Amino acid sequence: MSCPSISPRSGAVPLLALLVSAAFGGLPTAAVNAAEVVAASCQAADVQQALNNAPDQATVRVPAGTCDWGSSSVSFAQQKSVWLRGGGSSGSGATLIKRSGAPGSSFALDFDCSKARRVELSDFSFQGRHTSVQDGGVRLRNGCRDFKVHDMAFDGFTASALEVRDVRYSDPPYSRGVIYKSRFTNSFNPAVPNEGLGYGVVVYGSATDIPLELGTAEAVFIEDNYFEANRHSVASNLASRYVVRYNQFVTVNTTRNTSMIDAHGAKMDDTDAGSRSWEVYGNHLTYRGDDYQATGIAMRGGDGVVFDNLIDYEGSTELGIAHTLRLELEPDCPTYAEPPQQVPGLPRPVRGQTLGAWIWNNERVWPGGSNNDDRQIYLTNGSSFDCRYYFREGQEYFFFPKPGYQPFTYPHPLRGLDDVIFDDDFEESN
Repeated sequence: MSCPSISPRSGAVPLLALLVSAAFGGLPTAAVNAAEVVAASCQAADVQQALNNAPDQATVRVPAGTCDWGSSSVSFAQQKSVWLRGGGSSGSGATLIKRSGAPGSSFALDFDCSKARRVELSDFSFQGRHTSVQDGGVRLRNGCRDFKVHDMAFDGFTASALEVRDVRYSDPPYSRGVIYKSRFTNSFNPAVPNEGLGYGVVVYGSATDIPLELGTAEAVFIEDNYFEANRHSVASNLASRYVVRYNQFVTVNTTRNTSMIDAHGAKMDDTDAGSRSWEVYGNHLTYRGDDYQATGIAMRGGDGVVFDNLIDYEGSTELGIAHTLRLELEPDCPTYAEPPQQVPGLPRPVRGQTLGAWIWNNERVWPGGSNNDDRQIYLTNGSSFDCRYYFREGQEYFFFPKPGYQPFTYPHPLRGLDDVIFDDDFEESN
């Protein structure tokens, strides 16, 4: 199997309108001729002023240049839709934002969607401090609906480059949107690369138990991006739902011991739900190094599908990416004298564990050109305890396609015509 080809998408507006209408319940679509506001510079105060002054559905353009925001940040929390657009994410026309004095647990740019209607962000490069300070790049919080983030570059964030977060313990609707054509690199703690945070994209849900929905628009879509040298390139928790498709992932010696694609589960005695669902397909995962085996995909909770992925290596090592998929428990599972045996008093299933994982048509390439099929699955937890009592082939995981499953429309209909703001605009369904 080769890495799946990506079909070219049509740029015809009528077709896009039909796709969006079909995908989102037949709602009307219409192009919007929006106003444009130009920030005086890429400095934080000028960007903030331009956002404050922008009318509904405006494009706020930020000129090219390199600006250090120090400890400042920019936020948007207005009953408006906005497209914040820089000069580019690379080259001489790039808009590069740094924060040399970023405090811990803060973000350079914050969109509050309890106020904002729809947000689009593109054509910036954000550079983190890359120290032990847990700084963040961009946050989309409080249930952003139908957002778009594209043509971006993020580098060197110790917390997360891009965070999508719902309101804790809230009712629907929850976050949905698409992240595409962007680069996420070097999100890890340089002092202790395998600990702490360090996420390219992280998705947090409402922390409440919700039904499983696969193949629908109700998820955060991460497609056609490039990830390299992140602790976790994609991570999730708290009833999150994500679709990761047609991306390039690379891990290196520094980050090899943590999975590129990750999902947390629920803790044993916690009321918070773990990750709800994941759909991972058409990706190319590579270990670029020669030190030790890398980890590709590791799910500690939630349910979903993993198919049509190419799991590859570069380098002279005799150990590539060891497994197509690791199924783990978030809480520790005990060791057994003769696994898999049940320890008296321990339930099955435990809260938040995977109850349905469908795995098929993945390819793993090892040194010497040997291929191993997708039955290379590892059942464990973070302490490498044997968890086979909790995961059984044919009951919790399956080596065939999920019956009735159909992937959601690709490319995501919200992508529309990338250079026209809200060309795919439609009324909210909720």
